[in-house]
Amino acid sequence: MGVIIINELEELKESEIILVIPPELDAILCAMPSCVLLIDDTHHILYANSAIISKFELDPRQIIGGYCPLIIHGKNEPIDECPLEKSVETNENVECEIFDEINQIWVSSAIYPTSLITTKGSKVYLHMVHDITKRKFAEQDLKNSLKSLQDLTDAGIKAITLIVEKRDPYTAGHQQRVSSLAYAIASEMGYEGAFLEGIRVVGLLHDVGKIGVPIEILSKPGRISEDEFRMIKTHPMVGHEILKGIEFSRPIADIILQHHEKLDGSGYPNGLKGNEISIEARIISVADVVEAMSSHRPYRPALGIENALSEILNNKGILYDDIVVDTCVKLFKEKKFEF
Repeated sequence: MGVIIINELEELKESEIILVIPPELDAILCAMPSCVLLIDDTHHILYANSAIISKFELDPRQIIGGYCPLIIHGKNEPIDECPLEKSVETNENVECEIFDEINQIWVSSAIYPTSLITTKGSKVYLHMVHDITKRKFAEQDLKNSLKSLQDLTDAGIKAITLIVEKRDPYTAGHQQRVSSLAYAIASEMGYEGAFLEGIRVVGLLHDVGKIGVPIEILSKPGRISEDEFRMIKTHPMVGHEILKGIEFSRPIADIILQHHEKLDGSGYPNGLKGNEISIEARIISVADVVEAMSSHRPYRPALGIENALSEILNNKGILYDDIVVDTCVKLFKEKKFEF
């Protein structure tokens, strides 16, 4: 005999009693929509409320004393990542989500150690199971929608990038390479999630404002005049104007506006100093300089990665952020980063 629900004191053989449940508690548990089980530390079912009927089509009385993995999951041993196994080991509450292959449903499964001990000396655990299938399907639908939106956003970003590069063939691939290096720097610095995605997007779009610069200036093979350079220096503002109305997970337009600012205030367009410049912009600034110096330009041949790294090291803490510079150099020197 397993669990015994008593309405009044009765004479019972002690050998028959494993666990006694007062009728008031049984009524409360059976009123709950979630499946409630009491299980011992060897996975044997001591009690099951009436919700087990609607969820698993099992008779609570007939499964008492049965082996839980076999009855619920159709297995002769505990399932992988079994919450009871973890709770027995740690004596802590364990909550997880499990896909029930037999019933084809998702359940939230929770195990809570109790202070109850069976008459045979086994520890009793409260096991609550709630059907979360609808929620999981809704989450999957949301993920699919977000994936579709991300794909659409990426396609738009790629289109804008190609427009810029078609106008300025000498910097073809520049934005992709800056994005790649900036992402690697940010990742090495310990940033994650939305920050990294923002860095990736800014890298791809940081020169979008060059759409407003005449093509003859962008592709000029000789030395650029002061007036022409003033025209080129407008591209962060143009990029900001183009993108400020688009909602991203990070302030993309503001970062683009700042990506040519320098720590000492000598940058443009607003002469920002130090921490007035966002960390994203400081990362893009270093990645932009390193990529530009190591690549060919109409007005000069490629200067090489060593000269590029020397530039940022010589101006570390002056023009460029110390930590960003050290991280960038580490990527090339120790991690063998390549464009």
